[in-house]
Amino acid sequence: MEKYHIERNTVQETLIIPLYGRKVCSEKFPELFSDPESERIINMLDYDFSAKSKKMYSTAGLYGALEVAQRQYDLMCEVRDHLKEHPGGGCR
Repeated sequence: MEKYHIERNTVQETLIIPLYGRKVCSEKFPELFSDPESERIINMLDYDFSAKSKKMYSTAGLYGALEVAQRQYDLMCEVRDHLKEHPGGGCR
């Protein structure tokens, strides 16, 4: 499988931060948050996560990972509620 290369100092690199936070949160707090898709997607990327890993596994980084997981969960609840009220998605 070919991996997707992520360039440093790009929007792509910025967008993998919350993805990596979800993966870390899923590993460290599986009783609170499960996100196997984050692990699957990260395994598809050509990117050196070592620097992000050092930061993410610090106390402040783990707090940030929990914040990311909470935002994702909140968004999921909003989307689910919207789709219950508008089964077609509300599109015209």
